[in-house]
Amino acid sequence: MAVPVEEAIAALSTFSLEDDQPEIQGPGFWVSTERGATISPIEYSDVSAYRLSLSEDTKAINQLNLLVREGKEMGSVLYTYRSCVKALPQLPDSMKQSQADLYLETYQVLDLEMSRLREIQRWQASASSKLAADMQRFSRPERRINGPTITHLWSMLKLLDVLVQLDHLKNAKASIPNDFSWYKRTFTQVSVQWQDTDSMREELDDLQIFLSTRWAILLNLHVEMFRVNNVEDILQVLIVFAVESLELNFALLFPERHILLRVLPVLVVLAASSEKDSESLYKRVKINRLVNIFKNDPVIPAFPDLHLSPAAILKELSTYFPKFSAQTRFLTLHSPHELPPREAQEYP
Repeated sequence: MAVPVEEAIAALSTFSLEDDQPEIQGPGFWVSTERGATISPIEYSDVSAYRLSLSEDTKAINQLNLLVREGKEMGSVLYTYRSCVKALPQLPDSMKQSQADLYLETYQVLDLEMSRLREIQRWQASASSKLAADMQRFSRPERRINGPTITHLWSMLKLLDVLVQLDHLKNAKASIPNDFSWYKRTFTQVSVQWQDTDSMREELDDLQIFLSTRWAILLNLHVEMFRVNNVEDILQVLIVFAVESLELNFALLFPERHILLRVLPVLVVLAASSEKDSESLYKRVKINRLVNIFKNDPVIPAFPDLHLSPAAILKELSTYFPKFSAQTRFLTLHSPHELPPREAQEYP
């Protein structure tokens, strides 16, 4: 229940604010480098004081921002992952009798690394579910009138960007499948002596599917989003916001611009998953606008030494989303390695 303003003022008047009180720490100043303030240093805890109907939205924004911070930690774990297999010792023929002990110790070492990958698998499933649920809230008729705020849109885009980066990292890390194959082999050897390993085998199979499937995170997000219909509207709102921000230079800083460029091809694929949705999307955003954006930025950074191409993402995702593959106009875009020699020389 909201506290009346008069009572709040009366309560504040009882506080003691003597000028002679010692000040242990100086006042903190919040400096925002963004064009619009989309981050709250106090996590919008002051919203209830204004008695506005924003408590549901601010709670959702805080949840999305928390997931973004957790996702960046997951990305750091995945980015810094290095293969353990090459460091594992190999027994000479004279010590083959100790092979079982070596398998057990190898399994214990690799299980620690695989537990981090399991944590990423569980986190992405939870984050995809929560992002889809947040988008579906705006599919209700009463929420379509005003739609999400700019801050809410940025929170959605940032979480989607984290999921795209995780998926791209998982695809690029060749050491992960090598370690997992060795881990599965040692599990087969050591589990012979164990009992009731069905649940462990099931978890192992799930992890194998997750690691071996390209764009597994985006495919899972697509399933979560379309459990309930009418999410196309919010996807189109996000696409229009991203396109206008890129065309009108609303995103002043390069990190913000790169977020929009990374998520835009994924949003287009998700929003154009059916012919009807495609026609509705291209009525709001002309296809030439999207093509020009992807041509102007053929390569963008995913991490400091890892890059991705929006056009290449569109082409690759078309094999996983057959209904989108009919959009042949997008599929004619050049990937970085397909650029004509003259354009390749001009591109820094």
